Amino acid sequence: MDKFAVIDTETTGFGKTDRIIEIGIILVDGNEIVQEWETLVNPERDISNSNIHGINSNAVSLAPTFEEIADEVSTFLDSRILVAHNLPFDQRMLQMEMDRLQKSIDFGFGFCTLKATGMKLDAACEHFGVINSNAHRALTDARATALILNKVFEKNSKLSPVISKDTNSKKISRIISRAAIDSNFQSGQQNLRRIARNIEVEGLTGEMLSYVDALTSVLSDFELTKDESKNLKNWANELGLSEKQIAAANSYFVNNVVEAAQRDNYISELESKLIAKVADSLNVEISIESKVPVDASDYILRKGTRVCFTGNAADSDGNPILREEIEQWAIQYELIPVNSVTKKSCDLLVAADKSSMSGKTKKARDFGINVISVSEFLEFILK
Repeated sequence: MDKFAVIDTETTGFGKTDRIIEIGIILVDGNEIVQEWETLVNPERDISNSNIHGINSNAVSLAPTFEEIADEVSTFLDSRILVAHNLPFDQRMLQMEMDRLQKSIDFGFGFCTLKATGMKLDAACEHFGVINSNAHRALTDARATALILNKVFEKNSKLSPVISKDTNSKKISRIISRAAIDSNFQSGQQNLRRIARNIEVEGLTGEMLSYVDALTSVLSDFELTKDESKNLKNWANELGLSEKQIAAANSYFVNNVVEAAQRDNYISELESKLIAKVADSLNVEISIESKVPVDASDYILRKGTRVCFTGNAADSDGNPILREEIEQWAIQYELIPVNSVTKKSCDLLVAADKSSMSGKTKKARDFGINVISVSEFLEFILK
């Protein structure tokens, strides 16, 4: 009961025909990490969800197939309690890979840190003070899960170890870690990270928790393809969820997305459109309200307006503009540059991007102070 194999997988999806494209394994004895192992995996099929994990076909072209690493994976897991954040998903993906190869393995009864914490991995990391700077990388996610395991593990008589019945323990497979190809691929991971990182699953339990966690992964790009929709439904059926429970879980997810988007008191036009798109895909009715104007471009700059600047400024051609230069233009327009955002001393914040997550931007939204972009500001004063 004190030997664990903590795993995380990145996959092409979660349907019955989807494949593992990266796997990380952390071996833990008691409270000590004793070994780490990872590799990219060639799924021998297209990868349509690179936006989630940043892995594309080029990145895995030289990686081993799962068949090449199956024996080594089995050896790592053998005689250890299997652990994962959303264990039903990772175990299912491993089971399907082993079944394709007709490998005999009993995964026993493992420990799920998602179920134990009731929180998504990023939220659990924040709660327990675990740093995971490279989310959606199998090894770092597995390492974070291992550290969380030490915080929440409780002995359970139902737990039983993995038993590998068909493996060549002497076989050492060829592996390729993501570090080997990081400089050679482009990551489109997690559009609108500002929203996605704040989605919570706290309060959910059991199968509903596992389903909503899958939703947060699939919809991190705010797109739901036909295949993803079909696979979501199949996953819900495998979990034994009723149509009513699925509808409730979808509503929970969409409403949580809206609440997460509103936490900085600002929803941009793009965010509004994407959230509406997700809601429509999941057949959920929503009402989106921003606590400050969605578009502040019609804000009239008047003589004496106190303006604070944040972020790097650039002209329409992308050339950088020094802060001193833009402040001098403001003075010539009879505006008053200020260094900080306070309720009484600032009337307007100019940010590199209106969706900026800087401390000044968040403070401005809390105070109800209008925020405009550098491009809008320059349009006003240079017209």
